Amino acid sequence: MEEMTIKLNAPGMTSLHKAGLAGLYMTLRAFEEKGETIKGLNWELEPTQVKLIWLDDKPKSAFEELVAKSFWLDDGFIRLAGLEINEAPTPDRKHQLNYALQNSFLQFGPENPTGKPRPLFYEVDDRLCGTKDFKPILKIRHEKAPQDFVELDGHFKHQVMTKSWMYPGGITRHSYAKHDKATTIFEPLQSAVALLFAPVGVIYYLIRSRTKGRKARAAMLVPDVKDLAAYILVKQAIASRGVLDLTASSASDAVLRLLITIKAKDASNQFAEIAKDSFLCRVSTFGIVNWNEKQKTRTYTQTVFSGRLEGLENYYLADTIFKNRWQVSKQDKSRKGQQESYFVLNPTAREFIADNIAQGRTWYYDLATFLSNKEARKGLSYERKELNNMVEKASFKNDNERLFISVCHESWRKRMGKLSDQARTGGGYRRERIQKEFERLRTSLLRSRNAHSLRQTIVDLWARAGMNEDLQGEGLHKLLPLFDEQHWRKTRDLALLALISYQPKDPDEAAVLTAEMTEEGEETK
Repeated sequence: MEEMTIKLNAPGMTSLHKAGLAGLYMTLRAFEEKGETIKGLNWELEPTQVKLIWLDDKPKSAFEELVAKSFWLDDGFIRLAGLEINEAPTPDRKHQLNYALQNSFLQFGPENPTGKPRPLFYEVDDRLCGTKDFKPILKIRHEKAPQDFVELDGHFKHQVMTKSWMYPGGITRHSYAKHDKATTIFEPLQSAVALLFAPVGVIYYLIRSRTKGRKARAAMLVPDVKDLAAYILVKQAIASRGVLDLTASSASDAVLRLLITIKAKDASNQFAEIAKDSFLCRVSTFGIVNWNEKQKTRTYTQTVFSGRLEGLENYYLADTIFKNRWQVSKQDKSRKGQQESYFVLNPTAREFIADNIAQGRTWYYDLATFLSNKEARKGLSYERKELNNMVEKASFKNDNERLFISVCHESWRKRMGKLSDQARTGGGYRRERIQKEFERLRTSLLRSRNAHSLRQTIVDLWARAGMNEDLQGEGLHKLLPLFDEQHWRKTRDLALLALISYQPKDPDEAAVLTAEMTEEGEETK
């Protein structure tokens, strides 16, 4: 008999190891709930450790049965026993899990081959979702895990070589024989067993980002686990959610959405009580990079600590304003005939808001850089109403910031009115005049590289618009500090925020602003 105790706070246990231990805990709990047993293996579950008791002198067969019952394939889908404590997953959850694993732990295609693409459609919220090119998985690397952990004589190895299917990103850095040993990662047996179950313990979000595109397709979240029994409640709450909730616009957005879920779910109150204001979570995104089209690469890593986040209430507000929604895609041919299918559309604005707040910055920080991306501008052009709502309700560090936006809103409204009058009296198309002026103003703001050039652009807008009551009396004096050398970048972001958040006053204005001009003069409908 051999006892193997894996402790949550043992030396060398990183956040991923702890999540893996939670995955092992969840798997064994699932076996208990279903009355499953492993011949030659007993176990004891405690809030801070898991004890595995191998009854046979050679634990090979018991370990093989543990792996086989924990990870298996079902009609091309990956099944994880630890995520099925209460019920079997629905088709959408199985599809989401496949996608997440194929972009993280099972990113290396040759070891996790797929079959011929086939249509896969299912209903979510009475909507047809899915894909016509689902690739069923034929094999997973976990099936060969026993040979990595067990010697030929049937006894456990003392240490296990770690590869990407156990620790995404933890791979041999050089492929040349003389360098392999220097960069290969080996784990003690207990730590390696924890990593084996990391796919069960971590949390996955799908990513749809206008700015990052295919570089960020899935996010892997690894919260700092302090209590295994409490964390299982969080994992169950997340596992019960569908693709609409588990889609984010960025890594930061995924972490903050998870934080909201933890605070909102009654089932996870115990975990929330343990975390309180010290919730720590490491998140990585995976996607495709230009230099390696065939493999998914870890493209970004960030650690978020809730205790250091200022303005978190602004993200809570953004989450209520900028909601994920179903979007109709092109018609797909399915077994039911020609039908509309749907996918989850992420609000673009929530991406830059989440990224800023997760970094402890003002929620609109460096909007100029975000707007330099054509796809970001296109997405924000559809969210004018929501952006206006955000501006009205969000917290600002200084009331002068809100006053500045109000002045810019009013100046832009009057400027559009004058352009409309010019079109009626001097000819030309009103919409074209306004769109060109919008683009001229936007590019002028983006090209402002110092306080002087920014002042010129803003004052020009105010002068062309005409008298503005908010600038009378003390109004102008309150705004002057925004134009000094210390604050001009923030003021540029505020001006851009005012421009993209302007809410049309009537249907006629709305019709004019339904499309904006790109640098090339083409409309984005």
